[in-house]
Amino acid sequence: METLPTTQYTKQIFRQLYAFVAPVLPTELEEEMRHALEHIEQDADLTREDIEETMIIFGKRVWPYRKALQEAIGLHEGNVGSKFFRSALSRKMQKKFDEFTSHGGTVHDIHSGAPADFFTTEERIELNHALVNMNTQLTQFAVQSVKGTGHKQFQSSVQEFITLLDNLENQLSDIRVMADDAQEHPMIAREMREHIRGFEYGLVLLGKEYTQEAVEKAQEHFHGRRRELKVRGFDIALNN
Repeated sequence: METLPTTQYTKQIFRQLYAFVAPVLPTELEEEMRHALEHIEQDADLTREDIEETMIIFGKRVWPYRKALQEAIGLHEGNVGSKFFRSALSRKMQKKFDEFTSHGGTVHDIHSGAPADFFTTEERIELNHALVNMNTQLTQFAVQSVKGTGHKQFQSSVQEFITLLDNLENQLSDIRVMADDAQEHPMIAREMREHIRGFEYGLVLLGKEYTQEAVEKAQEHFHGRRRELKVRGFDIALNN
């Protein structure tokens, strides 16, 4: 059995993923994901790898909805984010924040930690709490929007992300084939599979999320590695 902290951390990430995306999922998919999470919560014999495999399965299915919701949140942040942020501050901090914005500062600057010299340590603690509050309100606002007037745009975004994910999966499938063809060279095969796993981790918040450009560069990189091995006389079939 895995150590408790290891599996609990993985479960916590799964809970966070579910809690974020569940309000905008189709009913059937939401129920399937909830039941999977409940099973993971109740089965103490599951290893971290077992949990991760389940997370990756659902992570791929809900990724288009998660990305579309994040996109909606980003759009609303420009309109109401500052309002939500300011409302969470004390009157004293509202004045300090207004002074900060009068000098060209933004909520995004605070989020990135740029104005460290403008606010005291105690003030930054209050600002961080306000950021958490703002993000919660923005998410709720975006969910209400995609269930109402923004539903059509949200569904359009979901379809775009489904297409993007399909393209990424096709590129990763190419890398999988290369890894299978490179079995006589374990190091490069392992490197390929680690890249695929890294991409899958990014889908479920267990690692850095890969961009399409990063996947394309990796695909080109591994094709180049195979050509190099071919030139050096190793017997690995190349796909033309």
